[in-house]
Amino acid sequence: AEVADLQGELAKLAAAQAEMNKMRSSENSAFVSNKADMEQGLEGVKLALKMLSEYYAKADKAHASADGASTGIIGLLEVVESDFTKGVTEMTATEESAVSTYEQETK
Repeated sequence: AEVADLQGELAKLAAAQAEMNKMRSSENSAFVSNKADMEQGLEGVKLALKMLSEYYAKADKAHASADGASTGIIGLLEVVESDFTKGVTEMTATEESAVSTYEQETK
């Protein structure tokens, strides 16, 4: 009877391990996909900032009336860039924490 109980416990542990493996794999896949999207967005914003900054730096006096608009657009893009950077940092920290927790629980 004791052997059967131990086998039952081992089966439960194996099932729990399999579920944790599945969950960790799913979390990691989501992280990899979302991080790639965030990094692509960040690169797009950086490129837009570079192009707009160069454009307005070269612009002649004809664009003087648009100076306020350019400052607003560039300022908005800088906020978006900051948000993307913060998002990537937070996602990475969450992933690292999840990996650490998983490793502790599966020792």
